[in-house]
Amino acid sequence: MALLRTFIGISIAAGIAIACSSSTEDPGDGEENPLGNSDAFQTNGGIDQGSTSSALGSSSGSGGPTGGSNVDGCADPNLAGCVGSNYEGEGLPLAIYIMFDQSASMGCAIEASGPPWPRDCGVENPNARITPVREAVESFLNDRASAGISVGVGYFGYMPIGETSCNAADYSQAAVQIGRLPDNADTLIASINAVQPTGETPTDSAIQGACTYLQSWRDDNPGYKTVILLVTDGVPEAPSSQGCNPSIEAAEDVTGSCRDEGIDTYVLGVGQALDNLNRIADAGGTDQAHLVEGGDVSQAVLEALNAIRADATIPCTLPIPNPDSGQIDYNSVNIGICDSAENSLTTFYVDNADACTNEPGGWYYTDGGSTRDIQLCDATCDIVSSAGAKLHFTLGCQTITPEDIE
Repeated sequence: MALLRTFIGISIAAGIAIACSSSTEDPGDGEENPLGNSDAFQTNGGIDQGSTSSALGSSSGSGGPTGGSNVDGCADPNLAGCVGSNYEGEGLPLAIYIMFDQSASMGCAIEASGPPWPRDCGVENPNARITPVREAVESFLNDRASAGISVGVGYFGYMPIGETSCNAADYSQAAVQIGRLPDNADTLIASINAVQPTGETPTDSAIQGACTYLQSWRDDNPGYKTVILLVTDGVPEAPSSQGCNPSIEAAEDVTGSCRDEGIDTYVLGVGQALDNLNRIADAGGTDQAHLVEGGDVSQAVLEALNAIRADATIPCTLPIPNPDSGQIDYNSVNIGICDSAENSLTTFYVDNADACTNEPGGWYYTDGGSTRDIQLCDATCDIVSSAGAKLHFTLGCQTITPEDIE
């Protein structure tokens, strides 16, 4: 699910336009049915890349009864004969926490491989890896398409060689707290430009610290999709520090545990011999790392960051819109999906992620206490993430299960 996808901006609306709904019926309040004209969000990748003012996660507005199940040439086999209220879907607002590697090897040239590192590794090296990474991160943070995303940063590798800590608590505080772009961009850029390559690479402790920070931040900011972006130049190691033995295996374990808490981890690797970072990305639910090993490093890093942003904002976790009146009846929620060829996808509720199959159409509720979000199964998410696909909610009709469509 986390493969590179078409560049996506941040005006998220269930990925894609208002779905399968072009009824001209009056919604009953004297206003034009907002679901009757669904091209507001349809551009490249299904999202309006020029829009930067959308309040992500806000209510999607009122919808009206469709009066039928065949709309936009896309028949809905689920709800034939059922008249509910349609609402466009919106994705959760996104928070990215960058865990940035400032280990000594970030002062080496991109082509350098080690250890032992060559003598030209250091802050005075004009070809230091950290330089194009800084440039690319600055461009990414200032990009209009990043506006509305919330971003913070923490660091590891900042302790002197031989004095590295593998205590995750030492990496659980943000250097720059998560804040909304573009307002937080200058503070983030100043922080990243100020750090210098220094120490060793306790990757597993850093990931655990980032996860701890994000869990606490999410408790104070519910309703966000939260992800870690690990920016590093190589293998976890701290050979000069006693009692500190980071490893890829340990990094996989803590990343997998973090994913169990609902936090995915993306990996951006810069340098040489980086293939093992794919293991961290896979454990973090994002399939593979984005690896930059040469060429125009700044441009390559920027392209990787753009791809990560696009993938992270795929709206496959969706808040349910509030009905016009009363409370949400979670037994009367359905999803309508049309693929990019305007073919209706039969959708159905399953109990949890383990009940998802390779057949698209499944979805389930995430745990949320008194409120819940909808999570699309991977096969369903792949359909919705395609350019031109559409999604909407129907409230007021009995939720469809696999037994109902057998």
